[in-house]
Amino acid sequence: MIDVAIIGAGSAGLVAARHLISAGLRPVLFEAAKSIGGAWTPSSATVLQTPSPGNKQDDDDDHPANKMWNGMRTNLSKYTCQFTDFPWPEGTSTFPTVEEMHDYLQSYSDTFLLEDPSSCEFLMQCRVTNIEQLQSCDTAAAAALDPDNEEANYKVEWLDIDTQTTHCRDFGGVVIASGFFHTPCMPSFLNDNTNSNNDSNGKRPQIIHSSQYRTHNHFKEKNIAVVGGSFSSLEIAADVSKSAARVVSILPSIPWVIPRWIYKFHPLLSPESVGNTKTITILPSDLALYQRTEPFQGEVTELTPEMCQERHRYVQSFVGRKQRSSPLGEPANWNEPTIVAISDEYVDLVNEEKIKAIQGRLVGIDDDGRLQLDTNCDTSDTLSDIDYVICATGYKPNLHNFLSSEILSTLDYDQEDKFSPLTLAYSTLHPSLPNLAFCGLYKGPYMGVVDLQAQLAAKLM
Repeated sequence: MIDVAIIGAGSAGLVAARHLISAGLRPVLFEAAKSIGGAWTPSSATVLQTPSPGNKQDDDDDHPANKMWNGMRTNLSKYTCQFTDFPWPEGTSTFPTVEEMHDYLQSYSDTFLLEDPSSCEFLMQCRVTNIEQLQSCDTAAAAALDPDNEEANYKVEWLDIDTQTTHCRDFGGVVIASGFFHTPCMPSFLNDNTNSNNDSNGKRPQIIHSSQYRTHNHFKEKNIAVVGGSFSSLEIAADVSKSAARVVSILPSIPWVIPRWIYKFHPLLSPESVGNTKTITILPSDLALYQRTEPFQGEVTELTPEMCQERHRYVQSFVGRKQRSSPLGEPANWNEPTIVAISDEYVDLVNEEKIKAIQGRLVGIDDDGRLQLDTNCDTSDTLSDIDYVICATGYKPNLHNFLSSEILSTLDYDQEDKFSPLTLAYSTLHPSLPNLAFCGLYKGPYMGVVDLQAQLAAKLM
């Protein structure tokens, strides 16, 4: 039986293992943490997480991949956050908590991976340090996709974190499932000299990434600036406002803010209906947005201004007038693609002046602690008396930490690209790297799509 290495035991790694077993292969999952679950591991922390360079994150109870805060729920419903052959149990919240997501993944693993221990191997607390393609892996020969070929194609090296010993092993194939949202990105002006965490005079605000945020209780009576315009920035701003004295939300652009539940009005088409009688449909926002108004016309590779305007009008129909009349306002340029964030409370908190929304970019911090903002005006703005800056400024993958330089060159990998660091067929395969597949390595990895990626990878291993 051919052994296939899987890097990561989060949702993508688990579903890849499940389909590799179905294809008659034996997955070996490498996971740097003590437990499975990846980003969907509940945090045991009740204080701010500020790991220093000399500390091993694996020493505490938190999963090193954990990016979630206490009380967080998914922004997509359970109907989207599930694998195709494993429905949620009865009674699950429509928008699951982190704890429910982790329980779901644990049940999935118990059902498909642990029923026969010989069919799958877990190497926990093992951090992969290098993957290289063996010279015997011939691209032309591999193109025949001979399932009986048990030739070793890749060498995997790893560090056992517990024993601090290094190991090496050859595999017939490799699936990279280490996650797109791995390495936090900070505003470009920040460096070791401007990081206020090392401030000696105490005037500069402490800067953290949203991945370090755990609970609003840490920020009681503090002045907080939250940077970013995505789901996490809006939800953290709403959450931290429960304890903070002041919250400023700095958004590079104004998104459409959609609640988790969407109300749609329809004419009541029945023989008994009279006049303008209507019925109301209440749907999770993801199910409402997934509905097509016309048959699929083929792949769209470029959005015209007219197409963008149509999409803005469509999203506006869900939002209604509340955002337009709020201090946040609506997106100004409808010729550009829509930006959507999901939050139930953010717009209300802006209306109640518990959050102040500013459109602009954080471009610097003065020695006296004032934040320098570029608000696209003739003069720059400043923001003073801020105790913490929470940067919800995204992530990038960490493939350069363990893929060989030859593989990275073949992939044309750009580690600074936060949106599309590599180009693959179906975001899964590269023609010059047979028996190497990627699952969940794209921005916005839906579980249904990752499931299909895993099935494709298993068929071609």
